[in-house]
Amino acid sequence: MFTQDLISAISGLFNVNMTKSRTSYFVLCISYTLIRIQQYLRITNYQLRATSVSILLLSIMLVGCETDLSKVEKIASNEVSLPVETSREVELIYSDSSIVRAKLLTPVLKFFKVANAYHEMPAGVFVEFYGPNNVIESTLSAKYGRKFENQGIIEVKDSVVVINNKGERLDTERLIWNEKTKKIYTNSFVRITTKTDVMFGEGMEANQNFTNYRIYKYRGSVSLDETKQ
Repeated sequence: MFTQDLISAISGLFNVNMTKSRTSYFVLCISYTLIRIQQYLRITNYQLRATSVSILLLSIMLVGCETDLSKVEKIASNEVSLPVETSREVELIYSDSSIVRAKLLTPVLKFFKVANAYHEMPAGVFVEFYGPNNVIESTLSAKYGRKFENQGIIEVKDSVVVINNKGERLDTERLIWNEKTKKIYTNSFVRITTKTDVMFGEGMEANQNFTNYRIYKYRGSVSLDETKQ
C-alpha cells in the first residue's frame, strides 16, 4: 500500500504515469540526495535518517520486483521462441498398415523446439480423412493449426469447418484431432448442419470421419424446412 501511495504521489507531483522501473530509479535518487544532505549538514535528526533509510529500502524492493518481472518475461519469451525450421507447401501422409488414413496440407509449417515441441501452421490447414478403398470420407479446414509431437494431437482454431461425405457440416472456433484415437472433439460452441436441421450446442466429439458425433450440451435445433417458410 505504501509503495502504491508513493508511486501515485510522485506521478501526481510531476504529472506523469510512472512505472515501477522509473519510480525505483527516482526513489534511489531521492534516497541518495537525503543521505548526502545529512552528511553535508551533519544532521542527526532521527526522523530524517529514518526517512532516508525507508526510502532506500523501498527502492531496493522496487528493483527486486522489477527483476522478478524480468525473469517471468524472459521465461515467456523463451517459450515463444523463434522456429528452428520453416517449410512451405507441406503435405503430410498418415497411414496405418500401408493404408492412407489422412492427408494434411498446409502452406507454411514451422517447427518450434521447446519443452513441448510443436509444429505451427499459421497460414491455415486442410485435412482429408480417408475410408476404405482410399475414398475421402470427411475434410477439415481452419485458418490456424498446431501439431504437438509428443501428445499426437493437432489443435486447429479460427473458422474451423468439418464436412463429411453426406454433406453434414460442423462449424466451430476450436477443435482437437487426436491422431491416435482417430477422434475429433471440442468444448467450444458448435453448429452442425444436416440436410434437414441445424443443431446448436456446447462441445462435441466425433470420429474423424464425422459419421458418428455427439453434442455435449445440446441447446436446440432449427428445421431447415421452417426457415424456408
